[in-house]
Amino acid sequence: MITAKRRERYVDLDGVRVHYVTEDGPKDGPRFVLVHGLGGSWANWADVMPLLAERGRVVALDLGGHGLTQTTPEQSTVTANLKLLQRFVQSTCDGRPAIVIGNSMGGLLTGQLAALDKRAVAGAVLIDPAIPPTPASRPEPMVLVGFGVSSIPVVGPRALAGQGKRVPVEKQVAFTMRLVTSDFDRISPALYKLHLDDAIQRPERVGNTDAQYLAATKSLLWQLFRRGRYAQAMHRILQPVLLMHGARDRLVHVRTARALAAANPHWSYVEGAEQGHTPMLDYPEWVADQVLSWVDAHPAMGTRGVLSEGA
Repeated sequence: MITAKRRERYVDLDGVRVHYVTEDGPKDGPRFVLVHGLGGSWANWADVMPLLAERGRVVALDLGGHGLTQTTPEQSTVTANLKLLQRFVQSTCDGRPAIVIGNSMGGLLTGQLAALDKRAVAGAVLIDPAIPPTPASRPEPMVLVGFGVSSIPVVGPRALAGQGKRVPVEKQVAFTMRLVTSDFDRISPALYKLHLDDAIQRPERVGNTDAQYLAATKSLLWQLFRRGRYAQAMHRILQPVLLMHGARDRLVHVRTARALAAANPHWSYVEGAEQGHTPMLDYPEWVADQVLSWVDAHPAMGTRGVLSEGA
């Protein structure tokens, strides 16, 4: 829902017309940039945005190949979206460093951006981020099979196209939401309708959605196979980091988050006993409370100066 305080906008970045939504807040407060995960959109954050906007301006974008940001499959990969996210933060935050908050694939991108551009990112919040699995901390078998099928040439596109023809959009949206949340019944009717409307409209407004999704999926799996490079990127983050993870996450096992937190003891770690993979959907108040408490503990994040040109 787009309200008086929430505005829908576009910005052209290196040939990509990026769709994003803003929610106004105190002008002297921090800038929050919200980054969704694989297959998501800005709408994942709709119930969190007004809570964060009590402190500062909030911006939620559609990554390349997601939502209403139309790209080629090559521009939908993690590598391409990291570049897009960097340009987006630099272009939409009034020249100020941002507190970047990412979930799942967006959490991976948020960590990579913090390591890459220390001037653009004042602090990073990683909510159930994509983390390389281990034999002792794999996702549920159904999740592994789904990602495996998606990564197979020819088979992946056919399976996705077949599902789109056989399964009504309403059932697809409900199934996905049940998979990534721990309590589907806590999702507000307005938020569910927003996701359903987006799912219905996106193929007509964007087109080629399956190819973009499959390209993003393959690139994400490739990133997670490179465990050493993943760890190096996380170790390079110098800014404050809040790692949040749900104990009931079915896609990224909580043991991987505990290991990541142990490997980076200077980070703040919060574990939600009742939360799943996308707590923004069913526990938005919990997400906002944890983020704002962490921001209060690091007041300098909201007061850092303007970026220099070209930073």
